[in-house]
Parts: sequence; C-alpha cells; structure tokens
Amino acid sequence: MPDRLKTRGSEVRNVWLWLTCGAIAFALLLTGMSTIPRVFHNDPCDSALAFASELGLHLSGDDNVVSCEWHSSFPDSSGTVMVRTASHATRDALLERSGVSEELYRWNVSIDDGPFREEVRRPNLERSEQVYIATAPNGHQLRISYDEHAESGLLLTVRAIQV
Repeated sequence: MPDRLKTRGSEVRNVWLWLTCGAIAFALLLTGMSTIPRVFHNDPCDSALAFASELGLHLSGDDNVVSCEWHSSFPDSSGTVMVRTASHATRDALLERSGVSEELYRWNVSIDDGPFREEVRRPNLERSEQVYIATAPNGHQLRISYDEHAESGLLLTVRAIQV
C-alpha cells in the first residue's frame, strides 16, 4: 500500500512539473512573438503603411510620408502615419481615394412615443480637427484626421487600428 501512495504522489508531481513547464513555454512563446518582430523589423513605416493600405489608404505621388509609428500588441495592433499633402485639392483627393467619410453620430429619437426619426450630429462642424473614418467588415478602422490650424490642414494623421 505505501508503494502505491509513493507512485501516486510521484505521478501528481510529474503532472504539475509538465503543467509548469508548459506554462513557462507558453509565456516564452508569447514574449518571443512580440519581441522578435521589433528586433528584426526596424522600419515602422513598413508595417504601418502596409496595414493602412490594406484598410484602404491610397497615397499618390503628391503625398509625402513624414513619419510612421507602429504599435504591435496582442491581440490588436495599430499604426500611425503622418502624411503631408501638396494642397487642399490633393488632400481631398486622398480622402476620396481612401474611401473614408466624415465622422458622424447617428441615433433614433421618438418624441411622445411617436414615430422614430434619425438625428445626426456632425462633430467636424464643431471643431477644427476634421476626422474621416472607414470601418472594414472585420472591425478594423482607418481614421484620417487633420487640423485646419496646423500647416493649413495639409498635415494628415492616418491611423490604422486593428481591433
């Protein structure tokens, strides 16, 4: 009987040892997945521009990329690209090519339990920062904004957000 107890205790220790080793290996794998791309992938523009392009950003020869940032995290990542356009016309063309539309807030309102009607709020009319958004079917979002008071509205902030 004591030999069976020793064997059973040994089996329990072995199971805990394997579970602990498995948890450590999983933690190392997650750490490696977030660290290795940062070490070997030095240019954030490669990731940020590629992801923004997947979401619909279309730059032309008149658009200059000023800077890029890429934030890789689990489960979501995001990139920011600063783009300078040559004129208001090229800025408007970039917005149109990229398929973004003005940020709007919509909701339905019923007065005195009557029929519903849609109300729309357009925040771009209330602020100097103009925001345009496109949302992909998978929830990822392309967000392009600019401030009329910063470089005459020719410097755009493009955010590609993975959700």
